[in-house]
Amino acid sequence: MNKTVLIESHYNGSLEYFTALLNHQKVVLEINDHFIKQTFRNRCYVLGPQSIELLTVPVNYRNHMPTKDVTIDYHQSWLKDHKRAIKSYYGNAPFFDYFWDLFSDIWDKKPKYLFELNHDFMTICLKIMQFDITLTYTSEYLGVEYYQFSDLRNSIIPKKDFSKREIYQSFQYKQLFGNNFAPNLSIIDLILCEGGRSTEILRKSIAQE
Repeated sequence: MNKTVLIESHYNGSLEYFTALLNHQKVVLEINDHFIKQTFRNRCYVLGPQSIELLTVPVNYRNHMPTKDVTIDYHQSWLKDHKRAIKSYYGNAPFFDYFWDLFSDIWDKKPKYLFELNHDFMTICLKIMQFDITLTYTSEYLGVEYYQFSDLRNSIIPKKDFSKREIYQSFQYKQLFGNNFAPNLSIIDLILCEGGRSTEILRKSIAQE
């Protein structure tokens, strides 16, 4: 397997996203592509008491704007809403007290750019799971023919179910709500429910060829 993967940054990425990073030593985050709305770049899914909930970060952007220039809209109440949702839904999770302050501090920093927010969450999640991965950024946008490593840009998208791709397969762990397991939620769900077992569960979630 190629040890370097090229992919866009996601907001509190899904289990599929982090499963895709396993067995890589270096992740190159694409920030020079044109920002695409209604993607995981600024949204994630968590489990509430009634249903799966969508959390979206509102952003300021224009057509054909590079992802690196997209700023976060703090005039809307999303930050308070996201913190309140995670605290409400996961306050009783086994590892909430261990990791809540780490997540909360990232929100409270109020980074200007979306890619900075995503990077900070991604970094802390990789650290919690003890992934030995180096993160870098693209310096310009280049087509796939210029890269000698795995290109997963725009491969993991909300409009297409994970079962249609060969990256992640559902491996169940104990969640807080519901009788049926909800697969492929945000990495926050896994970390707060399973803590140190998160990496083991991700390895068991790699799709079998």
